[in-house]
Amino acid sequence: MSKPIQIRRREFLKFSLKAGSTAVALGAIPITLLAQDDKVAEDEALSQAMGYVLDATKTDTAKFPKRAGDAGANQFCYNCALYAGEESAEFAPCSIFQNRLVAGKGWCNAWVAKS
Repeated sequence: MSKPIQIRRREFLKFSLKAGSTAVALGAIPITLLAQDDKVAEDEALSQAMGYVLDATKTDTAKFPKRAGDAGANQFCYNCALYAGEESAEFAPCSIFQNRLVAGKGWCNAWVAKS
């Protein structure tokens, strides 16, 4: 029979401290790094329901009149309050799509002006 493994209190505390600091460090990774290649596709069910398009100029304004007219022509993902990226970013996370990447020049019916 083998002997049970004994861990000294000091070793346990050192290990716990290392594990806790690793967890904190992993929690500090930005959302943009986690969602690097998870781009939202136009053919997904949620995308179609929201009218998401990679190029806002190709929005079906008959189906989504919010994008029609002069006011609608200035609506893009990059100037939406739900877009979590810089205005110049080609793709960035969007809270509507669970922080997956959307095109900065895209659009969807959930568009809300940044304040």
